Amino acid sequence: MNYPKRLIEVDLPIKRISAHARREKSIRHGHISTLHIWWARRPLAACRAVICAALWPDPADPLCPLAFRDKARKLMLEWTTHERQALLSAESRPRFEAARQNPKRFDDVEELRKALLDFIADFSNWDNSTKKEYLETSRALTQSAHEALGGEPGTKPLVVDPFAGGGSIPLEALRVGADTFAGDLNPVAVLLNKVVLEYIPKYGKRLSDEVRKWGEWIKKEAEKELAKFYPKDPDGSTPIAYLWARTINCEGPGCGAKIPIISDCFLAKRRDFNIILQFVTNLKNKTVNIDIVEQSKAKTVPEGTVRRSSVTCPICNYTTPAPNVRKQFHNREGGTKDAQLLVVVTSTKGNKTRSYREATTRDMQIVQTAQKSVASLLHKPDGLSPIPNETLPYLRSIFNVNLLGVTQWGQLFTARQALQLATFSQIIRRVSQKISDQELSTAVCSCLGVVLDKMADFHTSLSSWISVGEKIGHTFGRQALGIIWDYAEANPFADISGSWDRCISYLSEVIENNICIPQEGDVQQFSATENPLPDDSVAAVITDPPYYDLIPYADLSDFFYVWLKRTIGDTHRKLFGNSVSHIGRSSCRVRV
Repeated sequence: MNYPKRLIEVDLPIKRISAHARREKSIRHGHISTLHIWWARRPLAACRAVICAALWPDPADPLCPLAFRDKARKLMLEWTTHERQALLSAESRPRFEAARQNPKRFDDVEELRKALLDFIADFSNWDNSTKKEYLETSRALTQSAHEALGGEPGTKPLVVDPFAGGGSIPLEALRVGADTFAGDLNPVAVLLNKVVLEYIPKYGKRLSDEVRKWGEWIKKEAEKELAKFYPKDPDGSTPIAYLWARTINCEGPGCGAKIPIISDCFLAKRRDFNIILQFVTNLKNKTVNIDIVEQSKAKTVPEGTVRRSSVTCPICNYTTPAPNVRKQFHNREGGTKDAQLLVVVTSTKGNKTRSYREATTRDMQIVQTAQKSVASLLHKPDGLSPIPNETLPYLRSIFNVNLLGVTQWGQLFTARQALQLATFSQIIRRVSQKISDQELSTAVCSCLGVVLDKMADFHTSLSSWISVGEKIGHTFGRQALGIIWDYAEANPFADISGSWDRCISYLSEVIENNICIPQEGDVQQFSATENPLPDDSVAAVITDPPYYDLIPYADLSDFFYVWLKRTIGDTHRKLFGNSVSHIGRSSCRVRV
């Protein structure tokens, strides 16, 4: 059988699709990128457009089946009504308005092709991705194309992505009415695809309700165990973040002062003024403390103590070179145990403005208590350590944190961070015993494991304080674990980025936004070189193949793997039964 060209082989409104893809990067509610971090995630707009254009034949091709051409003409004419034209973009509306005045306009196959391309461009808009009119039209076109090109009536075309990664391509295949088979070698990616392609379509709103319900229960249980580590201030305000700096001893002649390594003295950049750190030095006692100062934007802000990893002493002005700085961290496991607590960020109920105060003896006593609690967890000889003790590899220019003496995944976290993540992890494990429906339990606990992963991304000693917006940045601001000298430690129960409540909300919104997905996909863990499907069984292979070894996805994802093993390892034994992912860099070396 001679097949007609597909639309993607003829034309594609790339400029309009690209504009929607760029806008999509700023969407923070309901988008699958907010579910869990994944590297090089493809824009949904581009995936949706490419899949439609790859599955639908070009109506202007002489070999295009008449049945599809007639169906496409009928469906495009439905978009000439006033009600549907209101859903079209300004670029598309004139074509459909002209067809409304002259319905035979779409008898011209060239005009029909352009109408389909306009539809694809508008459908790639995030705002249209859940609208019934766009979904019904795209699914009808997909079904018509499948049957017109020889597919069994009542079946759907099967789209395969053997490098599914974050799940953008298989999700959009489901959205436009195809069946999908998604695979990946990486167990973390497989889990993310199971949540998006299997659990959400199967349970829909019920899954969101269950996640919110159990999320609230987990929070209450965790507060019982962790409240003493995050107490309110005597004036009733809530500490929402603790700002720390790693330290070294000055190597200047006769000095030896303990220096906080500070990269930026800004605490807050506001419209009319800044809040900054100023150094208070004591030459006699060789100490470096700080003051918190409000000042106008016109004044000079002091420089930090570190530049290109070399540290300058505020007392004697001696600069300790970078190699010596790193040498001081040998055997210090990242230097979080003897870091200096600089500032505590607080807020009061009903007031979104952040306040800043200096650390107190009480703050440090709480930290010392947390360090003792973590030490007791680490010394339990039997079973899986609650704090990840798997080896963190050294990858030059990617895992440079290893140069600070960090050799285990658990050493990325402060004592209080490790304690709270371990506590949440253990409580999530209890949920599986409380849900009698085993399949629903698997779906809910998988989602809760993803929530803990998302929270962990904001709760490491590589999470920085962002003075613009006064918030905490996440660990993977780039595809690496670099060196962050001064870091922010968040309160998981406060209203701040990375809190348990916010992470639960993000995941629930993703579920609710994708309730429109009509059927479940099929997700399996496999190597793309050993695809389990038989030959000639799929309508299309649509994928974004890996970039050889440019990005070590496997090593990066082990950050999440070690926590998923502790959180839902019993739920997904095949995925998380190893010490680490055990796929090394091989997942990046499949050539296509």
